[in-house]
Amino acid sequence: MAAFALLLTGVVALNVAVLRANMAVHRLDEERAQLEARNQALSSQLSAARSAPRIESLARKLGLVPAPASDTSYLDLGRP
Repeated sequence: MAAFALLLTGVVALNVAVLRANMAVHRLDEERAQLEARNQALSSQLSAARSAPRIESLARKLGLVPAPASDTSYLDLGRP
């Protein structure tokens, strides 16, 4: 009888451990999903912040304007 009680206690303890592990896995899965959603939102914000029209608009607000093509020149740094 004592052996049966001990065996039953072991089975209950094992079931409790498995339940706790499953709860931890579920909690981590939810956290992973939230972090992935946050990462996608941040990636979208970064793409919007890097967009050429937004940068041009901010530059114009600062008083900057594109240089005319006639004022553009290039240096050849490959030759001495």
